[in-house]
Amino acid sequence: MDPYFKQYEMARLRFGLDADLDPQELAIATQTNDKNVCAKMSPYLINLKLMDASHVQSVAGTGFMMMNGQHCAITSAHVVPAGQREGLTAFLPNGAPCPCKFIASDDTVDVGVIKVEEACRLPTIHYRTASLGDQVYILGFSGSSSDLNFTKGMVSSLHQGGFTTNAYADNGFSGGPVFSLHMELLGMVRGGAGYVKGRTNQQVRCVNADAIEGFLRAVIAVKPDAVSWP
Repeated sequence: MDPYFKQYEMARLRFGLDADLDPQELAIATQTNDKNVCAKMSPYLINLKLMDASHVQSVAGTGFMMMNGQHCAITSAHVVPAGQREGLTAFLPNGAPCPCKFIASDDTVDVGVIKVEEACRLPTIHYRTASLGDQVYILGFSGSSSDLNFTKGMVSSLHQGGFTTNAYADNGFSGGPVFSLHMELLGMVRGGAGYVKGRTNQQVRCVNADAIEGFLRAVIAVKPDAVSWP
Protein backbone atom coordinates (compact mmCIF):
# COMPACT_ATOMS: atom_id res chain seq x y z
CA MET A 1 0.00 0.00 0.00
CA ASP A 2 1.16 3.55 -0.70
CA PRO A 3 2.79 5.22 2.37
CA TYR A 4 0.43 8.21 2.18
CA PHE A 5 -2.54 5.89 2.46
CA LYS A 6 -0.88 4.05 5.35
CA GLN A 7 -0.45 7.35 7.15
CA TYR A 8 -4.13 8.11 6.63
CA GLU A 9 -5.25 4.71 7.93
CA MET A 10 -2.94 4.97 10.96
CA ALA A 11 -4.34 8.41 11.74
CA ARG A 12 -7.89 7.03 11.60
CA LEU A 13 -6.94 4.25 13.98
CA ARG A 14 -5.07 6.58 16.33
CA PHE A 15 -7.66 9.34 16.56
CA GLY A 16 -10.86 7.47 15.69
CA LEU A 17 -13.13 7.62 12.67
CA ASP A 18 -14.00 11.26 13.32
CA ALA A 19 -10.39 12.41 13.17
CA ASP A 20 -9.98 15.89 11.73
CA LEU A 21 -7.79 15.21 8.70
CA ASP A 22 -6.66 17.69 6.08
CA PRO A 23 -8.93 17.08 3.03
CA GLN A 24 -6.09 18.03 0.68
CA GLU A 25 -3.76 15.46 2.23
CA LEU A 26 -6.50 12.83 2.00
CA ALA A 27 -7.10 13.69 -1.67
CA ILE A 28 -3.38 13.41 -2.43
CA ALA A 29 -3.15 10.08 -0.60
CA THR A 30 -6.17 8.71 -2.47
CA GLN A 31 -4.86 9.85 -5.86
CA THR A 32 -1.41 8.43 -5.13
CA ASN A 33 -2.89 5.08 -4.18
CA ASP A 34 -5.06 5.03 -7.34
CA LYS A 35 -2.00 5.62 -9.51
CA ASN A 36 -0.08 2.96 -7.60
CA VAL A 37 -2.79 0.36 -8.29
CA CYS A 38 -2.76 1.20 -12.00
CA ALA A 39 1.04 1.12 -12.26
CA LYS A 40 1.40 -2.21 -10.44
CA MET A 41 -1.50 -4.11 -12.00
CA SER A 42 -1.42 -2.93 -15.64
CA PRO A 43 1.59 -5.16 -16.52
CA TYR A 44 -0.68 -8.21 -16.00
CA LEU A 45 -2.99 -7.10 -18.84
CA ILE A 46 -3.13 -8.40 -22.42
CA ASN A 47 -5.10 -6.94 -25.32
CA LEU A 48 -6.83 -9.66 -27.38
CA LYS A 49 -7.40 -9.19 -31.10
CA LEU A 50 -8.56 -11.47 -33.90
CA MET A 51 -8.02 -10.44 -37.50
CA ASP A 52 -9.90 -11.83 -40.52
CA ALA A 53 -8.33 -12.63 -43.90
CA SER A 54 -8.47 -8.95 -44.84
CA HIS A 55 -6.70 -7.95 -41.61
CA VAL A 56 -9.87 -6.35 -40.29
CA GLN A 57 -10.29 -6.65 -36.54
CA SER A 58 -13.38 -8.73 -35.78
CA VAL A 59 -12.91 -9.40 -32.05
CA ALA A 60 -11.50 -7.21 -29.32
CA GLY A 61 -11.30 -7.90 -25.64
CA THR A 62 -9.14 -7.92 -22.54
CA GLY A 63 -7.32 -10.68 -20.70
CA PHE A 64 -4.90 -10.92 -17.80
CA MET A 65 -2.32 -13.25 -16.30
CA MET A 66 -2.70 -14.47 -12.73
CA MET A 67 0.04 -16.96 -11.83
CA ASN A 68 3.79 -16.41 -11.77
CA GLY A 69 5.78 -18.52 -14.23
CA GLN A 70 2.75 -19.89 -16.06
CA HIS A 71 1.83 -19.49 -19.72
CA CYS A 72 -1.88 -18.87 -19.27
CA ALA A 73 -4.23 -15.93 -19.12
CA ILE A 74 -7.87 -15.40 -18.22
CA THR A 75 -10.58 -13.71 -20.27
CA SER A 76 -14.34 -13.88 -20.79
CA ALA A 77 -15.49 -16.87 -22.84
CA HIS A 78 -17.71 -14.66 -25.01
CA VAL A 79 -14.76 -12.45 -26.10
CA VAL A 80 -13.80 -15.08 -28.68
CA PRO A 81 -16.82 -17.27 -29.56
CA ALA A 82 -16.31 -20.94 -30.38
CA GLY A 83 -15.45 -21.38 -34.04
CA GLN A 84 -13.61 -18.05 -34.23
CA ARG A 85 -10.59 -18.84 -32.09
CA GLU A 86 -7.96 -19.40 -34.78
CA GLY A 87 -5.60 -16.53 -35.41
CA LEU A 88 -6.06 -14.96 -32.00
CA THR A 89 -3.21 -12.66 -30.97
CA ALA A 90 -2.44 -11.30 -27.51
CA PHE A 91 -0.72 -7.94 -27.29
CA LEU A 92 1.45 -7.42 -24.23
CA PRO A 93 1.52 -4.15 -22.23
CA ASN A 94 4.52 -2.98 -24.27
CA GLY A 95 2.50 -3.44 -27.47
CA ALA A 96 4.41 -6.51 -28.66
CA PRO A 97 2.29 -9.28 -30.24
CA CYS A 98 2.37 -12.63 -28.48
CA PRO A 99 1.15 -15.93 -30.03
CA CYS A 100 -1.65 -17.53 -28.05
CA LYS A 101 -4.29 -20.26 -28.18
CA PHE A 102 -7.76 -20.47 -26.64
CA ILE A 103 -7.70 -23.80 -24.78
CA ALA A 104 -10.76 -23.97 -22.51
CA SER A 105 -13.94 -22.13 -21.60
CA ASP A 106 -16.99 -22.33 -19.38
CA ASP A 107 -19.82 -20.49 -21.10
CA THR A 108 -22.06 -20.71 -18.02
CA VAL A 109 -19.60 -18.82 -15.84
CA ASP A 110 -18.27 -16.92 -18.89
CA VAL A 111 -14.61 -17.68 -18.20
CA GLY A 112 -11.98 -18.70 -20.75
CA VAL A 113 -8.34 -19.75 -20.47
CA ILE A 114 -5.79 -18.71 -23.07
CA LYS A 115 -2.36 -20.24 -23.44
CA VAL A 116 0.27 -17.59 -24.26
CA GLU A 117 3.87 -17.87 -25.41
CA GLU A 118 5.10 -15.30 -22.91
CA ALA A 119 5.17 -16.58 -19.32
CA CYS A 120 3.96 -14.39 -16.48
CA ARG A 121 7.02 -12.84 -14.78
CA LEU A 122 5.02 -11.09 -12.08
CA PRO A 123 3.94 -12.17 -8.59
CA THR A 124 0.85 -14.37 -8.44
CA ILE A 125 -2.26 -12.25 -7.87
CA HIS A 126 -4.07 -12.80 -4.59
CA TYR A 127 -7.85 -12.81 -4.67
CA ARG A 128 -10.83 -12.54 -2.34
CA THR A 129 -14.61 -12.35 -2.47
CA ALA A 130 -16.09 -8.93 -3.15
CA SER A 131 -18.22 -7.22 -0.49
CA LEU A 132 -20.95 -4.65 -0.94
CA GLY A 133 -19.42 -1.17 -0.90
CA ASP A 134 -15.87 -2.28 -1.80
CA GLN A 135 -13.93 0.30 -3.79
CA VAL A 136 -12.90 -1.28 -7.09
CA TYR A 137 -10.70 -0.58 -10.09
CA ILE A 138 -11.24 -1.92 -13.62
CA LEU A 139 -8.53 -2.17 -16.27
CA GLY A 140 -9.38 -2.89 -19.91
CA PHE A 141 -9.03 -2.04 -23.57
CA SER A 142 -11.80 -0.19 -25.36
CA GLY A 143 -12.90 -1.50 -28.76
CA SER A 144 -10.19 -1.32 -31.41
CA SER A 145 -7.97 0.94 -29.30
CA SER A 146 -4.65 -0.31 -27.96
CA ASP A 147 -4.70 2.22 -25.12
CA LEU A 148 -5.26 0.84 -21.63
CA ASN A 149 -8.18 2.29 -19.68
CA PHE A 150 -8.35 2.54 -15.89
CA THR A 151 -11.61 3.30 -14.07
CA LYS A 152 -12.80 3.40 -10.47
CA GLY A 153 -16.06 2.72 -8.68
CA MET A 154 -17.64 0.58 -6.01
CA VAL A 155 -19.43 -2.74 -5.64
CA SER A 156 -23.06 -1.70 -5.90
CA SER A 157 -24.76 -5.10 -5.60
CA LEU A 158 -24.01 -8.79 -5.09
CA HIS A 159 -25.61 -11.70 -6.94
CA GLN A 160 -25.12 -15.43 -7.39
CA GLY A 161 -21.65 -16.03 -8.79
CA GLY A 162 -20.70 -12.39 -9.07
CA PHE A 163 -21.34 -8.73 -8.38
CA THR A 164 -22.20 -5.44 -10.04
CA THR A 165 -20.14 -2.25 -9.98
CA ASN A 166 -20.77 1.33 -11.06
CA ALA A 167 -17.19 1.66 -12.36
CA TYR A 168 -17.19 2.61 -16.05
CA ALA A 169 -16.60 -0.11 -18.66
CA ASP A 170 -16.80 0.16 -22.44
CA ASN A 171 -16.98 -2.40 -25.26
CA GLY A 172 -13.72 -4.33 -25.14
CA PHE A 173 -13.47 -4.32 -21.34
CA SER A 174 -14.90 -7.85 -21.19
CA GLY A 175 -12.31 -10.14 -19.63
CA GLY A 176 -10.68 -7.26 -17.78
CA PRO A 177 -9.74 -7.70 -14.10
CA VAL A 178 -11.47 -5.95 -11.22
CA PHE A 179 -9.12 -5.14 -8.34
CA SER A 180 -9.65 -3.97 -4.78
CA LEU A 181 -8.07 -0.99 -3.04
CA HIS A 182 -5.30 -3.34 -1.89
CA MET A 183 -4.73 -4.85 -5.36
CA GLU A 184 -6.55 -8.11 -4.67
CA LEU A 185 -8.44 -9.65 -7.58
CA LEU A 186 -12.18 -9.40 -6.87
CA GLY A 187 -13.46 -10.53 -10.25
CA MET A 188 -13.59 -10.03 -14.00
CA VAL A 189 -15.77 -7.87 -16.25
CA ARG A 190 -18.53 -9.88 -17.89
CA GLY A 191 -20.63 -7.15 -19.50
CA GLY A 192 -23.05 -4.30 -18.96
CA ALA A 193 -26.05 -4.80 -16.69
CA GLY A 194 -29.15 -3.88 -18.70
CA TYR A 195 -26.94 -2.90 -21.65
CA VAL A 196 -28.66 -1.08 -24.52
CA LYS A 197 -26.77 -0.82 -27.81
CA GLY A 198 -25.38 2.66 -28.41
CA ARG A 199 -25.67 3.71 -24.78
CA THR A 200 -23.01 3.88 -22.07
CA ASN A 201 -23.01 1.05 -19.52
CA GLN A 202 -24.20 2.48 -16.20
CA GLN A 203 -23.61 -0.75 -14.24
CA VAL A 204 -21.17 -3.57 -14.98
CA ARG A 205 -21.67 -7.24 -14.12
CA CYS A 206 -18.59 -9.16 -12.98
CA VAL A 207 -17.66 -12.79 -12.33
CA ASN A 208 -16.37 -13.61 -8.84
CA ALA A 209 -12.62 -14.17 -8.47
CA ASP A 210 -13.04 -17.57 -6.77
CA ALA A 211 -14.92 -18.89 -9.83
CA ILE A 212 -12.10 -17.67 -12.07
CA GLU A 213 -9.34 -19.15 -9.94
CA GLY A 214 -11.21 -22.43 -9.50
CA PHE A 215 -11.76 -22.85 -13.23
CA LEU A 216 -8.14 -22.03 -14.02
CA ARG A 217 -6.85 -24.61 -11.55
CA ALA A 218 -9.28 -27.21 -12.93
CA VAL A 219 -7.99 -26.56 -16.46
CA ILE A 220 -4.38 -26.88 -15.29
CA ALA A 221 -5.20 -30.17 -13.54
CA VAL A 222 -6.75 -31.62 -16.71
CA LYS A 223 -4.37 -29.95 -19.15
CA PRO A 224 -1.03 -29.51 -17.34
CA ASP A 225 0.57 -28.32 -20.58
CA ALA A 226 -1.57 -25.17 -20.21
CA VAL A 227 1.14 -23.71 -18.00
CA SER A 228 3.94 -24.30 -20.52
CA TRP A 229 4.73 -23.43 -24.13
CA PRO A 230 4.37 -24.95 -26.71
